[in-house]
Amino acid sequence: MLKYYITIDGKNSGPLQAKKSNIGSTDDIITIEGLKEDLLASDKNFKQLFNSSHIPQWMFESDSLQVLFVNNAAIKQYGYSEKEFLNMTILEIAPPEEIQKLTLYNEFMKTTHDPFTVLNLNRKRNGERILAETTYFNITYKEQPCVLVTSSDITEKIKLEEKIAFLKVTRQQKITLATIKGQEKERDLIGKELHDNINQLLTSAKLYLEFAKSDEELRINFIDRGEKILEKAINEIRTLSNSLTPPTLKDISFKDSLEELFETYQITRTFNITLEYGETLDDLDQEIKISLFRIIQEQLTNILRHAHAKNIMISMGVTDQIFLSITDDGRGFDPALKRKGSGITNMRNRVELYNGTMEIHSNPQQGCSLLVNIPNDPNDKRKDYRTVLIVEDDPDDQDILSRAFTEVDPHYKITCLNDGRMLVDHLHALPDKEFPALIVLDYNMPLLNGLETLKVLELDQRYNKIPKIIYSSSSANYIKNLCYSANAKAYITKGITMDEIKENVQEMLSFV
Repeated sequence: MLKYYITIDGKNSGPLQAKKSNIGSTDDIITIEGLKEDLLASDKNFKQLFNSSHIPQWMFESDSLQVLFVNNAAIKQYGYSEKEFLNMTILEIAPPEEIQKLTLYNEFMKTTHDPFTVLNLNRKRNGERILAETTYFNITYKEQPCVLVTSSDITEKIKLEEKIAFLKVTRQQKITLATIKGQEKERDLIGKELHDNINQLLTSAKLYLEFAKSDEELRINFIDRGEKILEKAINEIRTLSNSLTPPTLKDISFKDSLEELFETYQITRTFNITLEYGETLDDLDQEIKISLFRIIQEQLTNILRHAHAKNIMISMGVTDQIFLSITDDGRGFDPALKRKGSGITNMRNRVELYNGTMEIHSNPQQGCSLLVNIPNDPNDKRKDYRTVLIVEDDPDDQDILSRAFTEVDPHYKITCLNDGRMLVDHLHALPDKEFPALIVLDYNMPLLNGLETLKVLELDQRYNKIPKIIYSSSSANYIKNLCYSANAKAYITKGITMDEIKENVQEMLSFV
């Protein structure tokens, strides 16, 4: 075989092969000329197609980063002439803080055959910066590894979406303010309850005791009256306390906490409560016991408000499941009908946090049964202290999110990293069995932002099974869609209050 080299526009096209007949024969010359014409036509068609695109495009050599081609749309958008573009490397199109990223992108492109899409800043000739959605494609041009780039200016689109997000945040701040006012109102009511009711009871008891000191004949009578008033005050305080704070299960047993809760209803003869209690419940985690207590407390409140029941049967214990049954003989209801209030939703959320189920069986005038089952697997993944990696460059946000995870579920070990590049290096150093249960990525980070980090992690199939969540203050739909396309399990907008952040954490853990 003979190898021929054909030059197009002054550049070597690379080897072409033709069958050798007679050296210098007419057939040989005709074959070569035909191949040359085909290549010239192909190169011309490529340039025409390249220039016809309305999206800015350029092509550069992988090794030198030198721009080889640029289309008219890019020339118009960036303000450089074609000659200026062809004398530049791709690093000169970026502002200084983006150069390290561009170098990394080019290195990543050498490890994959798939397109790579990111959001990055580019710089126009006049110095103006634009936010661009940039996609890189590996191609071979004249036997040289090259990269074809498409770059769409999304600056105005993002500004509009950020404005919408700002309005949403402002609205949320108003809601938060209203919540705070509601909390202040509740505190005011509690203060009045303490002052107008409990304080008056204690004052009356004090007066009876003082009278008892000075009146020998009526001393016993005054002491008895003071004792009854004190007992009433104690019950009022206990009722108020149980409605505000969880039971101190570290100080008393779970069963004793429940009996304290039932005592108020028993004393006032609201309804009769029967408890069947499995002693192994005391061996459960503190968090599960508090959740069970709150479910029982919530359901008793529902029964008091709506059921007008006389008898309640509560049965709970532990087998392969933690089970709880609360049955009343009240007037019942239709569970299919939508009901006001968040009580049932709150109970269901508590159960689902532990991968459990909750069922409600009721019919009008036939009472109600609430059934809860929670897995009791000693090898439950929630007890393995698995790791959650939080990738966030703001130390305050790291601290707040870590505290939220610990309060929602202390069975996870939290590790914080400052940027996406640190995460990639950290994961590369881990054996597969030590991979985290969850990765939470801030979107706006130096070196590699959330989207770029997702793209890099996509290059290693070992990380595909790790749920990856983008946690960002931006709610721009355009960014969300790009992150979902890069296999983010969820895109969650950062909460403002601690309660909202805990709700965010609960949503994150639902993907584990």
